[in-house]
Amino acid sequence: MAGLTIRGARKSFGDTPVLRDVSIAVPDGAFAVIVGPSGCGKSTLLRSVAGLEELDAGTIHIDDREVGGLPPSARGIAMVFQSYALYPHLTVYENMAFGLRIAKVSGDDIDAAVRRAAGILNIDALLDRKPAALSGGQRQRAAIGRAIVRQPQLFLFDEPLSNLDADLRVRMRYEFAALHKQLGTTTLYVTHDQVEAMTLADQVIVMRDGQVEQVGPPRALYERPANLFVARFLGTPRMNVLSAVATEDGTARLPGGQTVALPMKLAAGTPVTIGIRPEDVAIGEGPGAFPLTVGFVERMGGHATVHLDGTGSDEPIACQQRDDGGLNAGDSVPVRFPAERLHLFDADGLAMRGND
Repeated sequence: MAGLTIRGARKSFGDTPVLRDVSIAVPDGAFAVIVGPSGCGKSTLLRSVAGLEELDAGTIHIDDREVGGLPPSARGIAMVFQSYALYPHLTVYENMAFGLRIAKVSGDDIDAAVRRAAGILNIDALLDRKPAALSGGQRQRAAIGRAIVRQPQLFLFDEPLSNLDADLRVRMRYEFAALHKQLGTTTLYVTHDQVEAMTLADQVIVMRDGQVEQVGPPRALYERPANLFVARFLGTPRMNVLSAVATEDGTARLPGGQTVALPMKLAAGTPVTIGIRPEDVAIGEGPGAFPLTVGFVERMGGHATVHLDGTGSDEPIACQQRDDGGLNAGDSVPVRFPAERLHLFDADGLAMRGND
């Protein structure tokens, strides 16, 4: 196993910068997930680590080796692509063995490596099949098996679940987590799906416009986002945000005229963006409650997302709670924003914290 360190990575395609001074460190044995919207540079960064793209500037170290000038085959990596990239004319066994044969590994060692990987992935019964006879999930396991047999220092995954249906993606997330626990190989995983990032990662790397916005454990980023972009990118439904102006008494006034107690003192007249997670919005009487109107209720079995109007915001406020069937569109309900659950952001979208 080995850690991964990237320092000052820059990459442009023509006049378009794709990576802008990206620096990250992935500890040995960690499962790191790069997440961000399409076009943020995450796949380019992954391909640069793999040796499929050449950086314009910066360094890449796998363990203590600088690998920038090495071909992919010499970097100690194995990459699994979104498209699986299996040879259609070869069986699963032959696909998994292909790289080892090119490396002139002995037949007995190849056979042992392939069967070990097949056992880990529960695809022993599929070894004689060709890719056309496999389901999407089985093809994905075969592609992962081809990576495992190489016993790499670093696994690279480029949106490996994006071609699967929703139910299979959930099952494969569990299998990825179990596989990492079993093998312990350092992993860099790229996705645009923040649910994958939150459920799989030891370390989440949030990117936007070729830059790293924040790095840390999933829970830390969720509870203490560095800025408004990270706050809204992580979480489903996403964080509610409201423009407000601080008043003299430690509260802020919303566009609809309601006042909300703040977790920190701000100078009167200071513009502030208030964020609150849907699960932290409280429906019910209590200190600081104000009336809002139910606009729509998304019912999902035992839980519901209640969309509330009346704050003066362009978007309704989302509230997640257990569903007892008692709320309906048009109802007026008392709503509270607990001060200790609020996130505050300044005019530049940066988090404001009283103890920072």
